[in-house]
Amino acid sequence: MSAFIDVLKYLYFTRPYNTMKIGLFRIEQLLSRMGNPHSGIKYFHVTGSNGKGSVTTFLEYLAHMHGHNVTGFYSPHLSTILERFHYNTENITQEDFVEAANVVKPYAEAMDKIGEEFSPSFFEYMTAMYFYLTKVKGVEYGSVEVGLGGRFDSTNVITPQVSVISTISLEHTNVLGNTVEEIAFEKAGIIKSEKPVVIGEMPEGAKQVIRNIAAQRGSKIYEFGKDFSAEVVEHSFNKNVYNYHGENDIRNIQVQLNGRHQLYNFAVALKAFELVHPLDEMSVKSAFSEAFIPGRFELLDNFILDGSHNPQAAQNFAENIELYFPNQQRAALFGILDDKDKESVLRILGPKFDRMIITLPRSKRANRIEETYEIAKKYCKNVVIENDPIVGLEKLRQIDADSKFITGSFYLIGY
Repeated sequence: MSAFIDVLKYLYFTRPYNTMKIGLFRIEQLLSRMGNPHSGIKYFHVTGSNGKGSVTTFLEYLAHMHGHNVTGFYSPHLSTILERFHYNTENITQEDFVEAANVVKPYAEAMDKIGEEFSPSFFEYMTAMYFYLTKVKGVEYGSVEVGLGGRFDSTNVITPQVSVISTISLEHTNVLGNTVEEIAFEKAGIIKSEKPVVIGEMPEGAKQVIRNIAAQRGSKIYEFGKDFSAEVVEHSFNKNVYNYHGENDIRNIQVQLNGRHQLYNFAVALKAFELVHPLDEMSVKSAFSEAFIPGRFELLDNFILDGSHNPQAAQNFAENIELYFPNQQRAALFGILDDKDKESVLRILGPKFDRMIITLPRSKRANRIEETYEIAKKYCKNVVIENDPIVGLEKLRQIDADSKFITGSFYLIGY
């Protein structure tokens, strides 16, 4: 445990969290110094405004349930940094984490000495650790979630079997662009020459951008609703049943992850996997019945947790509230980062709650709680403010309501 804590202290003090560095030259040089541990693995590379974590998880489970050793790379984490690294659908151990961090350390520090511009960021360090673990575990497959955007994300050093773009909506506009077309261009940066790309439901303008880039790179594109599809058989909490129609038709697949939007994530993941591996019906059904991600419409201690952090995620969340908890008195603990579209998120979610407690997620990017409070009052009739999320949780626990929710940011629900 002490070695693990020491490594965490080193990472957080020497690689400032939430510090963004644009460009691939640092991660490329770091991996080159390490002997390019990312080479020789069959990767699925997944980006999207929403749903990328779900799709990455589904692909990891599909590979594992079809009998293959597989790693998964995710961000951000909710409760422990170990959640970022999976081996055969489980978090890696503290010992694995310490080993990987110590392997990367001398190479990163050698780059630090060249100058700040060459010093690997926190996320670049994490990415290098993931590729080391993938190599040392000797796996056949890797399921990799993009951290932000795609084109300049540090994961974009791989040549995957399939690139996946789950959804496109307005997000991180200060970095990715102010239109869905601009954001689609950034995310389409993960498309590699002559490698197929699978896309989910998204605005037509975003699709056209992706089609154009795929055509330029000689990559065949598979679109939800055109080249493959899925349909709902049943929606009930923790038991959602879908049919899939692609090269294979598989019916009555039970999906543990909740939400109407999971239909698209389910179909996109199956199509991506189908492009590189024959589908075994029992393995497919086992994968989707077991696949789980914390913080995605999850029931925990009588609270529903969901990290609805942008308008599209909020719309999905609002629809799921009505789907699973109709005609109920509802209360929520809500906290959102300052760089998110607070107005749009609260315009969608505020009317769904009879009472709201506004709080601060634990992040340097969350400070303007009064601003959030004033916006919330426009859309919910009963709103109070509580800076401390732990106190806010206790206040939520004491409210008399049929259903209770914690939402607005993964930094809140993971606290």
